[in-house]
Amino acid sequence: MGYVCLKNDSGVVKGIANVFPVFFFLVAALICMTTMNRMVEEQRTQIGVLKALGFSEGKIMGKYLFYSGSAAISGTLIGYVLGIHFFPLVIITAYGIVYKMGGIYYVSDLPLVLVSLTVAVLCSVGTTWLSCHKELKEVAADLMRPKAPKAGKRVFLEHVPFIWKRLKFLQKVSVRNIVRYKKRFFMMVIGISGCTALLVMGFGVRDSVVAVADQQYEEIQLYNIGVTLKDGKMPGEADLKSLDSVLEKENAAGMYAMEKTIDLVTDKGTKSIHMVAVENPDEVGDFISLHTKKQEPIAYPKEGEAVLSKKVAETYAVKKGDTILLRDSDNNEMHLKVTGICENHIYNYVYIAPESYEKQIGDVVFKNVYVRLPDASDIHEVSAVLMKADGVTAVTVNSDMLSRISQMMSCMNYIVIIIIICAGALAFIVLYNLNNINITERVREIATIKVLGFYPKETASYVFRENMVLTAIGCGLGLILGKWFHRFVMVEIQIDMVSFNVQINAVSYLFSVLLTMGFAWIVNCMMTGKLERINMAESLKSID
Repeated sequence: MGYVCLKNDSGVVKGIANVFPVFFFLVAALICMTTMNRMVEEQRTQIGVLKALGFSEGKIMGKYLFYSGSAAISGTLIGYVLGIHFFPLVIITAYGIVYKMGGIYYVSDLPLVLVSLTVAVLCSVGTTWLSCHKELKEVAADLMRPKAPKAGKRVFLEHVPFIWKRLKFLQKVSVRNIVRYKKRFFMMVIGISGCTALLVMGFGVRDSVVAVADQQYEEIQLYNIGVTLKDGKMPGEADLKSLDSVLEKENAAGMYAMEKTIDLVTDKGTKSIHMVAVENPDEVGDFISLHTKKQEPIAYPKEGEAVLSKKVAETYAVKKGDTILLRDSDNNEMHLKVTGICENHIYNYVYIAPESYEKQIGDVVFKNVYVRLPDASDIHEVSAVLMKADGVTAVTVNSDMLSRISQMMSCMNYIVIIIIICAGALAFIVLYNLNNINITERVREIATIKVLGFYPKETASYVFRENMVLTAIGCGLGLILGKWFHRFVMVEIQIDMVSFNVQINAVSYLFSVLLTMGFAWIVNCMMTGKLERINMAESLKSID
């Protein structure tokens, strides 16, 4: 059981690892391209000087290609060390809470390193080459002059007088600037939406995984204890006196059932599942809740019918109304009509009427008893008493299973923390980078408003208002993208014994937005000092 649980738990990590790095790398590559492009544009004056001094285009370009190439190589090597050693160590430490394992064995994936290095070099060096090639087309005299700022244009909102007339002057300026710098607009929206999407995905995976055990043992399997009998009893026979006396003494309710492992045979393959047939179907609602994902109740199947759990039905394309084939270890077969697909999260079940088994295969022997205790009962004390009853061979306490599975799933918190840290780093880099570009491009504009008498807080509000608007737009897009990304990741997480309830709680959306906005606020606070250091004399410098 321990090995099976470990395999299933590692399947969650594998599913995330198949998707998360690719998405993160795409956004990181976008940032790298933006940074290299901006670096060349800021160095246009120096490029013009070097060109005027007679340096060849190849030598000038080589200087910047060496810089971007060395950054890509060193970044890949640092990332390789962190990726091979740090992240696996955190995950192994987290799972060490549940499993007792030996020392960690680090594995190097050389092809993956080479792919990462190639993409990093192409993004940084390729962007640098294109930017340098574009700048070097101009003559040295033009390169040595500051680049003219982008001309302002009328925006769509100006054609909606009802809204435009109600905006204040500075708000109108902010709207125009957002539309004016389209490259920065798309870069920030994509970067922030990526950050928010990663956060939504991380929280969503936790919401979908952690609550599985609670839903199984509190909403579906309502009984507290499962008892296995040595010989069992046939339909119509009297209950076991020893067991019956214990249940009566503890004021507990019991229901006899037959549990067997049986094969579901389909065109898509054969799957071993748990078959359950209860003695009194009219009482099943007190012990097992058969319902759909939308909480619609499902009637217990009659003779010739079956109710199948959702995961196995989806995996093997079985729908309500289909006829399924069940085969036991002795090759005896049953043909049953599916009358319902029930919600179930732990293991795969098929529920049948005992008459179906008796008619198509053979004698029914009820070797299992589901016991439901009053809320005030001591479950472990009762289980100890039941274990001593005549004819009882095993007792399973559902709360122990709930605790064990919840503890296993709690390891997901560490993975979510890693995702939050990575997403936070991503958001910080995107915001800091684009904020820096924004201020650098608008030095004269910012210096001018300082000359006009704007106070420091007013200047900061003037500049950072656009960032907060773009961050809000990115968050909105990220929530949509994150929901899709979360579903994609959950499809990748295929665990044989567990069916996850794919969901994202409302509070997870809220936390994702608050964290992203919090990162934006921290970056704005850091960049405030750069605004204060802008020399007001810059406003006197203009292009002829």
